[in-house]
Amino acid sequence: MSRVKRAGRKILGFFTRPSRPEGGAEHVQTTAGKPLLGFVDQIGLRHIHGWIMDPDDPVQRLPVEAFLPDTGESLGTVLADQFHHGIAGVGDNSRAYGFWFHLKRELSPAERERLRVRVPGRDEITHSPQLAAWQPLLHVAMDIVNNCNLRCPFCLYDYSGVRRTNVMTRETLEAALRLMPYTKDGEFWFSCLHEPSLHPDFLSFLDLIPNGMRNKVFFTSNIARRMPASYFQGLARSGIDHINISIESRTPEIYERMRKGARFPIFMENWDKLLNAFNEVNSSVALRYIIMAYKSNLHELPDLARYLIEERRAAQVEIRYTYDVPFIDPAFREQEFLTQTDWDWLQANLPTLEPGQILLDRPPVPSGDEPSPAPVPAPTLETGFLPGRYLARLSWDGTLELRGISVASKGNTMIEVPILTKNVRDIGDPETFFNTLDRSEIPA
Repeated sequence: MSRVKRAGRKILGFFTRPSRPEGGAEHVQTTAGKPLLGFVDQIGLRHIHGWIMDPDDPVQRLPVEAFLPDTGESLGTVLADQFHHGIAGVGDNSRAYGFWFHLKRELSPAERERLRVRVPGRDEITHSPQLAAWQPLLHVAMDIVNNCNLRCPFCLYDYSGVRRTNVMTRETLEAALRLMPYTKDGEFWFSCLHEPSLHPDFLSFLDLIPNGMRNKVFFTSNIARRMPASYFQGLARSGIDHINISIESRTPEIYERMRKGARFPIFMENWDKLLNAFNEVNSSVALRYIIMAYKSNLHELPDLARYLIEERRAAQVEIRYTYDVPFIDPAFREQEFLTQTDWDWLQANLPTLEPGQILLDRPPVPSGDEPSPAPVPAPTLETGFLPGRYLARLSWDGTLELRGISVASKGNTMIEVPILTKNVRDIGDPETFFNTLDRSEIPA
């Protein structure tokens, strides 16, 4: 299972969320002091998106202007003080250096190529290397089934009402794959909440992905269903970005308690088949491991993380806390959830390897000294959102739930705004669909 948010993530004990946001900390030159930091993320037919800040004065918010250099026509100005999802660890850590604004008129494709963005009185803002690809979707969180073969006690999905496994049709998948050009590498999730191997056509579904788009795809699996070697050989040759594998322990009793319904010998049999298949073809598909941390496996985790990297082909190991959803058994919560002291011990004892190989996703630290924040009303379209930056949830039946980022988002908090729900099969041309959304007027 993959998460949408990662507030408070640490890599080897250090707060990180990327200091090289969205393609790297590009810069524009300024006439004095340090270079300005920032770049242009997107130039649409009617909008501009990016970020800019002055490292010599991180409190300042800079003005931004879009213009056509050949005619000198100014197409809009704005102050770069908006929340930007893709940056962290920059300036005052507020992420409030973003700009997104409608142009005064729609551009022709040729004008879109020529458009430039600058801080008035200073030089132009560098275009991101990914600028040519218009990618308004931060991610597409898809599921091709609605069920899982396990009933893990910490799962954030309530399966109590699930009586049968429903599967996505090929027609729905083909409609969904049209969204792929509009999201970045590694951000098209073939499974988000459920186990994709329950789909009888899973491998053939992977085969439908265009070759040039395969590096956008990943999925998460518990690999706890006995599968033939040919299945893992198909995964090894799939060319997708990566696979997340769920594991809590190498101790059979702990593994089977945490992965309720799984059998440790079957998991190990599958795991060996997978690694043999990947080693046989020297697969380009990265393997990442997801571990949920609890009292039962706490002291095993430092050695397990090292073992996964050194012996089990791990490109990355992520150790996560549990979202405390209401239907988790109170006894499990009481017996297994870690204290802040436990998290401190874990952080101090994880092996120090290459940066980014081990991610520690700790829970937010509660503060008893600060007053409770005032309740924030649920965001709606009327409260304002930032078009051009969408989150998509796509169910097995083609239901597409599109969310935006609220203009009220601040600091490390991203407030999601429901925008629309419709079936992906009913979207004619995706580019027209997204351009239509981006022409919506934004409330002040």
